Amino acid sequence: MAALTDPDLLFPSEARPLSLARDLYAAVKDLPIVSPHGHTDPRWYALNEAFSDPAQLLVVPDHYIFRMLFSQGVRLEDLGVPTLDGSPVETDGRTIWRRFAEHYYLFRGTPTRLWFDHVLAHLFGIEEPLTAATADSHYDSISILLQWENFRPRALFERFNIEVIATTEGALDDLRWHQMIRDSGWEG
Repeated sequence: MAALTDPDLLFPSEARPLSLARDLYAAVKDLPIVSPHGHTDPRWYALNEAFSDPAQLLVVPDHYIFRMLFSQGVRLEDLGVPTLDGSPVETDGRTIWRRFAEHYYLFRGTPTRLWFDHVLAHLFGIEEPLTAATADSHYDSISILLQWENFRPRALFERFNIEVIATTEGALDDLRWHQMIRDSGWEG
């Protein structure tokens, strides 16, 4: 995954376009993030608790991940995705993570793979590719980091220089988590 640390990873290779891309990136890279597509649960920011495990943070809530796996025959229940009728789903984070890692090859060449490899390398310091053989070591490394204060939702929000992020809730949500955020005095 060393290529993921290449600052020109998504830039053109020709000299002139590469130079323009580098200049444009340099002009915007330190600006705050305004994310209208955040995939975030407002409860995360309201409670600001440690994330329970890597699967609950990175697999279960990510529709790009679970839809790809479902399209290839992996049951949503086996990925911990809640059902509409409340029937049982897998709840063991390590089991979900292993299942994801076993099928990670399906993401080759996709934006999801690019993003996920970037997260592993740049957020969690993991350079070894995710495979069935590396699933447990990656899970353990990430689990340890998720217990640190600087990996809590509000700390990550601030570290990533986010100004605005969309949250994900239903149309009938009572917005109590948003009210709790507002009442907490947090400026995020």
